[in-house]
Amino acid sequence: MAKYKVAVTDYVFPNLEPEREILNELDVELIAGQAKSREEVIELVRGADAVLNCYYKPIDGVVMDAMPDCKIIVRYGIGFDSIDVPAATARGIMVANVPDYCVVEVSDQAVAMMLALLRKLSVADAGVRSGDWQLVRLKPMRRIDALTVGIIGMGRIGRAIALKAAVFGPKIVFFDPYQKDAGIDAQSVDLDTLYAESDAIIVQAPATAATEHLLDDRAFSMMTKKPIIVNCARGELIDTSALIRAFEDGRVSGAGLDVIEGTPPIPEDSPLLKFDNVILAPHSAWFSEEALVSLQRFAAMEVARALRGERVKSLVNPHVGGQN
Repeated sequence: MAKYKVAVTDYVFPNLEPEREILNELDVELIAGQAKSREEVIELVRGADAVLNCYYKPIDGVVMDAMPDCKIIVRYGIGFDSIDVPAATARGIMVANVPDYCVVEVSDQAVAMMLALLRKLSVADAGVRSGDWQLVRLKPMRRIDALTVGIIGMGRIGRAIALKAAVFGPKIVFFDPYQKDAGIDAQSVDLDTLYAESDAIIVQAPATAATEHLLDDRAFSMMTKKPIIVNCARGELIDTSALIRAFEDGRVSGAGLDVIEGTPPIPEDSPLLKFDNVILAPHSAWFSEEALVSLQRFAAMEVARALRGERVKSLVNPHVGGQN
């Protein structure tokens, strides 16, 4: 009988060989499933010493009570809203995420979307495909180094976006309530200033109660420069109905959405499917072959550290287990 049981609630990977490679040396029985219901997840994690969680939610107190000896729950990803962190903390269970596995990929996609929207590539492509080679449909268009790019959230990914965007020469401003000095050539401003001054707005904040619908009707009403909007973070950050109204009222000139609240799917009659200068992606900003393996390995390494009694690197509730 194995010394430890590690349960995987659900996963999107071709296999779990990276996890097995890291955990086998600890005498671990790795139990994997694709939980769709509370009953399924409870049975899957029952008696587990550690849990790896992908998309299934919620991992709440009821689920945790089925695993009284659990030391750690690790989320495959950056966000951890699928896990009830206060409930875990109350039970002495560590919660960890993988905050840096896809910084390169997400920042690449955010900047790629920004450039494509500012250069109106989707509009140009649609025109050529329909036989319209006139430039009038692309007007107005300005040089990127004459514009201001506003970034909401200056964490690992926000900073990488700023560094990559800076290569094209725009002024960069940012808002982050926890970060006033990004350590790069970017100006910290309040949100209202960012909305008013930005020609491009990139949203890269976490999904919390405070950031839900951060971009709402009020926010769009302040965007006097008709900016393009890019969201490669969390769908809940943008009120989709408000974004559609802003498009219809001419308050925004484009959008790149890797995530949209309440999707998939997008309703067939959604105006987002009909607007010019909109780029939609299936929450793929994080993805690359390298990122996929890194995500699996980094998550499994956190489990291994916890089972060994070592310090876990990316604790969400750092005071659990005496770690600070």
